[in-house]
Amino acid sequence: MNKILLTIIGLAAGLSALAQGTVNMNNNFTPAGGSAKAFILGLNNQPLAKALGSVEILDSTGAVIKAGSLGADGLFFLNVITVPNTSSSGAAQITIRAWDNSTGATFDAATVKGSSAVNLTGLTTPPSPPLGLGAVGNFTGLQLSQEIIPEPSTVALAALGLAGLFFVVRRK
Repeated sequence: MNKILLTIIGLAAGLSALAQGTVNMNNNFTPAGGSAKAFILGLNNQPLAKALGSVEILDSTGAVIKAGSLGADGLFFLNVITVPNTSSSGAAQITIRAWDNSTGATFDAATVKGSSAVNLTGLTTPPSPPLGLGAVGNFTGLQLSQEIIPEPSTVALAALGLAGLFFVVRRK
């Protein structure tokens, strides 16, 4: 009987060690001391339009955990996510990346985008109800900015000018 009890206790302890932390990933909350929700803001400093917004959650290694689009203007609702390499009541760092998908289909291709590193503390483990991002994270919102990418003709013209300068200097 003692062997069976010890086996059950050992199995339970082993499974709990494999448990991963979870969090309810949405930004539909007002950060402490704030007056507005933790919106994803576009270039006009207004919540990014639902039809234009895309968002990704990355783990500490840069791998995408969850991706989706905005569920309302400036707000994402990605449901419960499991944060890899964490434990219950543990801590983790994730990155939230958002972009205006009218400027590019992916984060790397978009010219209007932004990202924010978020520290999570007090993650929960199923079957406990997962806490929301507002309760366990320091996310206060995200302002997208425009990345200026020169057109190929501008780059070619600049290279031609530098080559001309090089030859002028060499002639003297």
